[in-house]
Amino acid sequence: MEVIVVEQHVSEYPNPIYLKQGDRVSLGHMDDEFPNWMLVTTSSGVQGWAPIQYIEPSDCGAFGHLLNDYDALELNTVLGEKLSVLFELNCWYRVSRATGEIGWVPVQTVQGTEQVEQEE
Repeated sequence: MEVIVVEQHVSEYPNPIYLKQGDRVSLGHMDDEFPNWMLVTTSSGVQGWAPIQYIEPSDCGAFGHLLNDYDALELNTVLGEKLSVLFELNCWYRVSRATGEIGWVPVQTVQGTEQVEQEE
């Protein structure tokens, strides 16, 4: 699906977390703004948000293991930019640019190209 940026997005996290399947992380709190995102901390102390669907919690609930590779790279976008949606997860789209760059953008910051054409 093709979308167009209708609200600029600037990431608040310039150093995103990168995780590999099987990585062990300590589990923090859930995000208040975006449901199903959890603050995690790697063994080296790096923190970032990860989708709970990608985490298998331990029995005690303090730690978890990654079920999939994951990165928290958010794309900074500009109004009118066209993006291709790869999939949606917890109110975020995983998108790609024409340059091949891949990252996350909040769903509410984009519209499908069909919607934009109908409004014009």
